[in-house]
Amino acid sequence: MGFRNFRFQIVVRVLLLVATVFVFFKIGFNATLVSTQIFVGLLISGQTVALIVFMERTTNRLIKFLNTIKYDDFTEVFTSRGEGEKFDELYKSYNEVIKKFKDIRSEKEATTHYFQAVVQHIGIGILTFKKSGEVQLMNNAAKCLLQVPRLEQIEHLRAVSPQLVEQLLTLPAGQSAVLKLPHGKERVPVSLYAVDLVLRGEDFRLVSIQNIQRELEDKEMEAWQNLIRVLTHEIMNSVTPIASLAGSVAADVQDYLEAQPGTQICLEREETEDMGLALQTIEKRSQGLVRFVNDFRSLARVPTPKKQLFSVEEMLKQLQLLFQEEVAHENILFIVNCRPASLTVLADRELLEQVLINLVRNAIHALADQPNKTLQLEAFQDEDSRTVLQVSDNGTGISEEAQEQIFLPFYTTKPTGSGIGLSLSKQIMRLHKGSLSVSSELSKGTTFTLRF
Repeated sequence: MGFRNFRFQIVVRVLLLVATVFVFFKIGFNATLVSTQIFVGLLISGQTVALIVFMERTTNRLIKFLNTIKYDDFTEVFTSRGEGEKFDELYKSYNEVIKKFKDIRSEKEATTHYFQAVVQHIGIGILTFKKSGEVQLMNNAAKCLLQVPRLEQIEHLRAVSPQLVEQLLTLPAGQSAVLKLPHGKERVPVSLYAVDLVLRGEDFRLVSIQNIQRELEDKEMEAWQNLIRVLTHEIMNSVTPIASLAGSVAADVQDYLEAQPGTQICLEREETEDMGLALQTIEKRSQGLVRFVNDFRSLARVPTPKKQLFSVEEMLKQLQLLFQEEVAHENILFIVNCRPASLTVLADRELLEQVLINLVRNAIHALADQPNKTLQLEAFQDEDSRTVLQVSDNGTGISEEAQEQIFLPFYTTKPTGSGIGLSLSKQIMRLHKGSLSVSSELSKGTTFTLRF
């Protein structure tokens, strides 16, 4: 039992070494005892080496344990070598720690395999790569969209689409882009969305690639259906009364022809006036239908913006001067505010003024029945440093149902409106890569927001 105790072995070895050294010096350097001195010296050396080896054996096992963790080699098992109860406990703890690490690694591998299976089976293409362009992961959907069985470097995709490579490398994080990829003899529209990640101190980029052809076709079909519905409604509204009135006049003329079979027909003044009024009404409605068609043509022919950098405050002051007489006549408080005064925007000034004039005029109409009329035109920068222009009024407001359709071509809430202005304004903002939105509450007012 004694030599199974590590502490006891150390004490015994040290005492034996001390006793041997004492004997060595006790003998002294007597010439007659040279052999004995050599023997005792060798014994001291042997005991010292044995003590060092005994101590290093424990250290080596600790180093072996740490290397096991360092290199993820969890096949090692530490067994007792009769070094005492404390070492038995130590080796047991070693084995428990190794088992814990082994379980964690198994769980991690299982989780990794699970997520890899999920990523490989989803319908959206997933592509991850380092900033250097080295590809880390590409799922089956991405391989199908890009038509590449494997990929090591993003640059290798230049053979597929140079534009795709540029978007993958330069697309700002959190933003999306749409482009077309060759797919057989066709070109398929895809949407890219990029996210930048940092993993263990190294930068990665994750890009999702989604085929949006079906979505675009659905949206296109929906747009065509809405357009056909609006066109049909507007044309029928004009053609139906024209046809009815023309039929009525034709019936009257036929009655006169049958009642007076001679070469001359006599009409009373009142009857002639009625027929003339009917023909004038037909002409007026026909002209309205022509104007409607011309409005539709103008909606489809928005010019390409000629962008230039200009002062927003100067433009707003000119608009304020333009509407000065009209707002004064309507007793409207017209507030113009630009912050900062040096705010500029890169846009086609004429087209932007056209949008703002349309919105201000709509606001003036919305204020017609209000007792205290306020119209505000302001410009500022939002939290993303984007230029924002807003046209606000405290008029009658717009219902939620109307807000959903207000930008549709030919949709209008005004009895005399053409329904072209807001649709044209939204199209102009889209050509500027911007947006036009509306927020409104009934009886409280409306705000149109232009964001560049």
